Amino acid sequence: MAFTRETNGLVGVIRQNDGKYDWMLQEKFIGATIDSKTGDQLGTITIAEGTGADYDAASAALKAAITAAG
Repeated sequence: MAFTRETNGLVGVIRQNDGKYDWMLQEKFIGATIDSKTGDQLGTITIAEGTGADYDAASAALKAAITAAG
């Protein structure tokens, strides 16, 4: 699926859950072509996610994922 990253398209979220911190990196996109749909599509896709033992660990993992995503 080819697409264009939306301006400010990377979105990071950290949530506390059962004493741990879940993190997720999503990318907003526009102009995607999908075989089963007609016309350009837009939306959000999760490109990385994980769990940290504490906020600092989750934050470091999220930062690494953002760096890797460019």
